Amino acid sequence: MPVEQGKSVKVGDLLVEVADLSVVWVWADFYENELSMLQTGQKIAVTAKSYPGEKFDGTISLINPFVDEAKRTAKVRIDIPNTEFKLRPGMYVNAELTMSMGKALTVPVSAVMPTGTRSVVFVDKGGGRLEPRIVQLGSKYGDIYEVQSGLQEGERVVSSANFLIDAESKVQGALADFEMGKRRDGEPEK
Repeated sequence: MPVEQGKSVKVGDLLVEVADLSVVWVWADFYENELSMLQTGQKIAVTAKSYPGEKFDGTISLINPFVDEAKRTAKVRIDIPNTEFKLRPGMYVNAELTMSMGKALTVPVSAVMPTGTRSVVFVDKGGGRLEPRIVQLGSKYGDIYEVQSGLQEGERVVSSANFLIDAESKVQGALADFEMGKRRDGEPEK
């Protein structure tokens, strides 16, 4: 209820809200496949466009046990000390969690061409020849995918396959040739 000068008020009317902004809460959305990496007490960095180059240190204090069925995310509360009162209610911020995920073979997202039920990358065989490979992908981390099978370390993949081979017929033709080569001798043609 807005209060104006001269307006009469009675006991119990809300006149003003006072907020303690010395610690602010950030409610961040994390995808369901990221939740297993989070735990309360974990440190997390927060940045705001209002303060470029500055990071605010926060701590995960609550992980909502319910996942939003439409967005496939869960809310996570991050508590941030705000002694200089720079962060204010309603501001947009980015939460950045840095952690070691171990070692794995990865490919850029741009190298993967989804063809419905399979994911395909194109291996550079030299001399302008590309070999399609069906790969089993693991988790996505930013702009890379973990490769669980289908590639070996050191093989070069075309990282802009989606732009080089843009017609569905070319993709299907290359896959058909690949499958035919496998059927002939049990190994892909070289």
